[in-house]
Amino acid sequence: MEMKRTITTICTLLALVAAFAQGSDDACLFSQTYYQGTAKATGMGNALGAVGGDVTAANINPAGMGIYRSNELTATLNLLDNYHSSTYYGTKNGANMMRMSIPNVGYVHTRYRSNYRPVRFTQFGITLNRTNDYNIHTFAKGINPTSSKVDNYLNTINDLGLTPDDLKDFPYDLFPAWNTYIIDQYQDDQGTYFGSPVPQGNIWQGLETNYKGRSEEWTFAGSANLFEKLFIGGSIGLTHIKRFGTSVVEESRPEGSEANFDRWSYTQDLSTMAWGCNAKVGLIFLASPWLRIGAAFHSPTFYGFDETWQTETESQIQNVTHKSLSPKSPYEYNFITPLKWIGSMAFIIGDAGLVSFDAEYTNFGAARFKAVPNDDFDYSNVNNEIEEVYGRTLNFRLGSEWRLGGSYLRLGAAYYGSPFGIGEQGGSVKKGSVGISLPVSEATTFDFAYELTYGQTYIYLYDPGDLGIEAIDQKQFKSNLAATLKVRF
Repeated sequence: MEMKRTITTICTLLALVAAFAQGSDDACLFSQTYYQGTAKATGMGNALGAVGGDVTAANINPAGMGIYRSNELTATLNLLDNYHSSTYYGTKNGANMMRMSIPNVGYVHTRYRSNYRPVRFTQFGITLNRTNDYNIHTFAKGINPTSSKVDNYLNTINDLGLTPDDLKDFPYDLFPAWNTYIIDQYQDDQGTYFGSPVPQGNIWQGLETNYKGRSEEWTFAGSANLFEKLFIGGSIGLTHIKRFGTSVVEESRPEGSEANFDRWSYTQDLSTMAWGCNAKVGLIFLASPWLRIGAAFHSPTFYGFDETWQTETESQIQNVTHKSLSPKSPYEYNFITPLKWIGSMAFIIGDAGLVSFDAEYTNFGAARFKAVPNDDFDYSNVNNEIEEVYGRTLNFRLGSEWRLGGSYLRLGAAYYGSPFGIGEQGGSVKKGSVGISLPVSEATTFDFAYELTYGQTYIYLYDPGDLGIEAIDQKQFKSNLAATLKVRF
């Protein structure tokens, strides 16, 4: 358990790519789902597994479309403000990113069958819902009293017994550091050794990340209403991931320092694209006039990824600037997310409203990377790390809807458990939301919702190893305003 608490990157919607190639943090990032659909779903905390009657419900439990008695067209506009507060060696900083998006569009076609046959209605729907948001801007800076990122480089060189010629085999970090004189060779009475003009501690260190992107899912769903008692549904999902941006580690000497260097930085530029597919099935059973019970199964999502990665090292030593750009490295791989089980209940309180509850189970340790055909790269070490670091997780969503004349007031809350296992705290996310539905006409409604997300994560600038560096403490406050237009016909 201690290893899980001190893992170098605690992965949430806040997770950052900090190393070349795929790692366990990527497995977490691309497996997590935080729905951004309609304002109704947002206002109710996405607790729709036993409620249905909303296009976002098709992503959670496709049987929810069976509640429809008419056709519906929806479109949603979101305004997202993502603020991060970072503390590093006692110094606090903040950064935010604001984005506007269209996270949801959907259409449901309903066909009346018969009042005298088992199948009363059937539905077919096509929806697009955002399943995660990767827009993030963070900034952290503080004075590290004990080490530099260069110490990490020097430890690698010494552990492997490298020579200057060997550094060419490390074109993304060690060789650029050599080219920019961040690493150099020195000589004393003991002989020749690797060293650096960067002091071992008492230097400013900072990390700034700036990423944009999203994951989204096109859902093609079908459902049926049986005896007005049982609703069943299934769907095929086509998923898409787009993520790109940079992370920059920078070190500089404090004012008054006598160090021979001014500053140096290490920038990683990453671009990720992926397409995938999955399947979902579910049911909703009306156990009584006041109780609905829902259940859904989500298959793993099978992804094919294309990524491009490049680094740039820049130094300023005695007012002379040096730059070194690594090769641009495109690579492909396959990835399989873990499956999910969802159980739901909704309590109908007459004409006054309802209260709903979803419990979701998944095992992040079951995520797997696989090589593409004609690629002999072995992902077994990464997959073993995923299985060791991550574990089973429970997510809980609570929602309610209350009638106010011709309008509805909605309230929601959610707790997304730590991906490191049940009972762990690192990486958990909490959400609270409120919403309202305002009828424009008998067939048209405007829904509005506000959602606040809070999460905390710990990021290391480099492998702490024996260096004992402090983690960056990042707190996230994400505000989401959603507005949905619904037209029924």
